[in-house]
Amino acid sequence: MTLSDLSPSDMEVLANMVADRVADRMSNRRKLLNRNELSEVIGVSVPKLDTMLRDGELPVIRVGRKVLFDPHAVIAHLANQSRGA
Repeated sequence: MTLSDLSPSDMEVLANMVADRVADRMSNRRKLLNRNELSEVIGVSVPKLDTMLRDGELPVIRVGRKVLFDPHAVIAHLANQSRGA
């Protein structure tokens, strides 16, 4: 069977399946955040975030001089810290 053998409704079903797979893969990608974006996500001010960063309280990813954060890793780290406190 080839694509030309499919009916228009079969082609639409196939197209929807492909679109759903692409959407699932795109939603699973993690976006790294800068300081301003992370401060909004975790609900702290940028100066407080800088203090936490200076005190080594957050997992960071450094790319040259740029400091980025994986929000999932930061939230998990903060959750683990609060359980231990």
